[in-house]
Amino acid sequence: MSGRVSLEEIRKVAQLAKLSFPEEELVRFFQDISDIIAHFEKLSELDLDHVSPTSHISWSQPPVNPDEPVHWQGSDLVLEHAPCVVGRYFVVPKVVEKEERPL
Repeated sequence: MSGRVSLEEIRKVAQLAKLSFPEEELVRFFQDISDIIAHFEKLSELDLDHVSPTSHISWSQPPVNPDEPVHWQGSDLVLEHAPCVVGRYFVVPKVVEKEERPL
């Protein structure tokens, strides 16, 4: 596993996520991510040949609820409390602009 990440990659991910940060914060993110990757690289050095894999971290069984369909009649109540509704749909602000890309 190549655990190297560059500051430029951090900038690119922030840009793709449409986030803007001051340079100092990007440098801090870069350091934090580098530290996290270094910890995982350290874990990969462990000799786990004689350790059996586990599927759960605890030995207790999780509670199992019956999986039975029920008719839910609460949509009217939810729509009553929504700030903006058209028909049976929530109206929310647009958050993604459509980019025109040549084919």
